[in-house]
Amino acid sequence: MAWHRGTARRIHDTLLAGRDEQYVTLMVNEAAGDGKVHELYRSWGYKDIGHSQPSPASPRLTVMIRRTR
Repeated sequence: MAWHRGTARRIHDTLLAGRDEQYVTLMVNEAAGDGKVHELYRSWGYKDIGHSQPSPASPRLTVMIRRTR
């Protein structure tokens, strides 16, 4: 299934292309994919800046940020 490799990154980059904002933020569940999702975003240049738990029933999420350019 090597054809899947890089698809998520291409979708991500397409969504951010041409945006005027200087930064993009996201929230990720550190447990997702046994931590692999969090590490993937780090490899794309995102940095952890805090945590959020939108409701008592939701998992604790890591807030991440990176420059769009």
